[in-house]
Amino acid sequence: MAERLVVCGGLPAAATGKEDVLELDATASEGAASRVNLKLGDLSVRMVEDLPHVLTDLIEVAAYVYCADQFTRRGGETMSDMGRDWFRRFRFRIPVRRIDLWQRADIRETLIETLASLSDDHFDFDFVPHPEPQPTGLQPYLDFGDSVESGFIPDDVILFSGGLDSFAGAVESLVGRGRQVALVSHRASPMIISKQSGLVAALRERTKPKQLFHVPVSINKGHEEAVEFTQRTRSFLFATLGLVIARLFRKNTVQFYENGVVSVNLPVAGHVLGTRATRTTHPKTLADFSRLFSLILDEPITVENPYFWRTKAEVVGVVAEHGCADLIADTFSCTRVREATRRKRHCGACSQCLDRRFGILGAKLGEYEPSDAYVVDLFRGERKPGPDVVMAESYVLHALKLSSMSEQAFFSTFGQIFRILPHLPGTPEENARKLYELHRRHGQIVQEVVSQELRHHATLVQSLSLPDTSLLMLMQSASVRLPELLDQTETEAPASEQAARDSRPTVARPLVFAIDEERKRVLFRGSIEVKGAGFEIVRELAREFEEDINAGRPKEEFRFVLADTLSKRLKIDGQGLRQRITRLRRDLERKFLEALDVQLDTNDVIENDPWRGYRLNPYLLRVHPAQIRDGSV
Repeated sequence: MAERLVVCGGLPAAATGKEDVLELDATASEGAASRVNLKLGDLSVRMVEDLPHVLTDLIEVAAYVYCADQFTRRGGETMSDMGRDWFRRFRFRIPVRRIDLWQRADIRETLIETLASLSDDHFDFDFVPHPEPQPTGLQPYLDFGDSVESGFIPDDVILFSGGLDSFAGAVESLVGRGRQVALVSHRASPMIISKQSGLVAALRERTKPKQLFHVPVSINKGHEEAVEFTQRTRSFLFATLGLVIARLFRKNTVQFYENGVVSVNLPVAGHVLGTRATRTTHPKTLADFSRLFSLILDEPITVENPYFWRTKAEVVGVVAEHGCADLIADTFSCTRVREATRRKRHCGACSQCLDRRFGILGAKLGEYEPSDAYVVDLFRGERKPGPDVVMAESYVLHALKLSSMSEQAFFSTFGQIFRILPHLPGTPEENARKLYELHRRHGQIVQEVVSQELRHHATLVQSLSLPDTSLLMLMQSASVRLPELLDQTETEAPASEQAARDSRPTVARPLVFAIDEERKRVLFRGSIEVKGAGFEIVRELAREFEEDINAGRPKEEFRFVLADTLSKRLKIDGQGLRQRITRLRRDLERKFLEALDVQLDTNDVIENDPWRGYRLNPYLLRVHPAQIRDGSV
C-alpha cells in the first residue's frame, strides 16, 4: 500500500493531495476526532512529575504507533496478491521534548528496526522539537484515579494481561516467593477490565497488605472505531508502559511472563508465517526492547521472560502448586476479544484457546475449568469450515510431529530456531538442545491429552454422533491420519542409520544449478534441464538471488519477489504465474525421480511464502554451465 503519513501532537498536516494522512493528538481537546488519551490508575501526580521527559516522549511515541496500527487496515483473511496489503508503510511526524536524543541515528534506527521486526511493517520517523514541552510530562492528560500516594517499593514489575501465563507469574512471585510486586495492565475492553480487577482482588486476599500494587492502563481513542485488530505493536506499548512504571520505582527490569512454545511461536502450518505468527514475547522482540530502552536511558534495561523454558502445561502447574488452581477459570486468554465480550466466553477456536485448553488438560487441572467456558468445546464442538478447522488440525498435527521428531529433524524443519540463539543467555549449543526439549515436551503433552480423549470417547466417535468438524471426528478422518501418527511415538533414526537403509541415489547438497543464457535453459546434475516458461521463472528469481549473495546477506534473509512483481516481469497474470510454478515443480520432481531416483521436495528449488512471494531456495549453489556439462561439480 501507499505510505501513510501520521501527524501527531497537533502538528500541522501539509496537504499535498498525494498522501494518506492520519492525525493523532495525545493532548487534543475533548471531542477531537482522533485523540489519544492515556489513563494510568493508582499513581500519584507527584510520582509522574518525576518522570524524565524522554520517557514522556517514549510513551507518546508508543501510543501514537499503537493507535495508527489500529486505524490502518491490513489485508483480509484471503491474503490476495500474496499478502501485498498485509504489509503497511508508516511515516510519523512527532513532536518530542528531548529532540537531542530522538535525532540520534542509533536510537532512531533501533526504534525502526524494533517495530519492523515486531509487525513486519515499514516505519519512518520525523522528530521535531515539541512546541510547548510540559515540565510535568504526562500530567496534563493523565487520569490518576484516586491519586494514591504510596511508599511502596516493588521487587518485581510484571506485565499483567489477565491471561494464564501472566497470572502464573504473578502467583509465583507474590504467593510462592513472597515478593512485593507492581502489576501493570493494559485495559483493552470492559470485559478484560473486569477479569483483571477480579484477579487482582483475589491475589490481594492471598497476600500480605501492600504487597501488591496494580497500575491499570487505558488507551482512549476518542469516538473513532478501530479498523484493524491484529495490533502487533500493542506489545511495544505494553513494554513501554512497564518501563515507565519500573523507572518510577527506580527499577531496571520488566517481566513479560509467557511460555516458551508460544514465545517462539513456530508456525503450525505453512500458511502461518510472518506476523500472522505473532512475536509478542519472541526472544528477539524482548532483546530489541531491551536494547532500545537501554539506549534511550543510557543505562542497562532488561525486558525478560522468566517462563521461556516452560510449556503451557508446566506454567499452569505453577498456579496449582501455589494453591490458586481455583482461580484458573477467572483468567482470560482468547485472542477474539470482541467476540468473547459479546458471549462472555473463550471462543475455543483461536490458537490461544487451543493452547490454553490443552495446557490445562495437560496439567491435569481440567476440573478447575468447565468445558462450557468455551463457545466451541475442544474435542466435541462443531468448528466453522475453513480457518477454524485448519487451525485445530494443524495445531494437533504440529504437536504430534514435535513429540516424535529427532533433534536433527527438528532443526532441519525449523531453521528459524537458529535465529533465536543469539538473543538467549548461555551457549548456543546448550540453548539449541533446550529449545528442542521444550518443544518435544509440549508435543508429548498434547499427544497424551489426545490419546486419553480418543480412548475415553472411542464409542462416541464410532457412533458418528459428533459434528464432522469436531476435533474428535477430524482426528478420525483419513485425511488427517491421526491414529497412525499417535502410534509413531519412537524417535526418528539417526541420519546415518536412515542413509544406510536407503539404497537409492541421493541428490548431493547443496543442490547445484546453472543458467545457460545462450541456449535458454537451466541445468542440474544428472543431465536434468528446464526450458521455456520454467527457464524464464528461474532466470527472473535469480536476479534477487545473485544480488543477495553479492551483498553478503544471511541465507535466511534472502529476499522474496512479490507475486504481482514477478507476474509483471513475466508479463502474465497471477493465475498464470501460479500455474507455471506448479508445472515447473512437477516437471523437476518427475525429472529428478527418473534421472536419479530421488524424490525432490517442493521447496528444494523454488520457495514460496504466502504473503511475501517467491524466491530461489537460498541453499542452492549456482555455477557456470560448463561446470555442470563437464561434471566438475
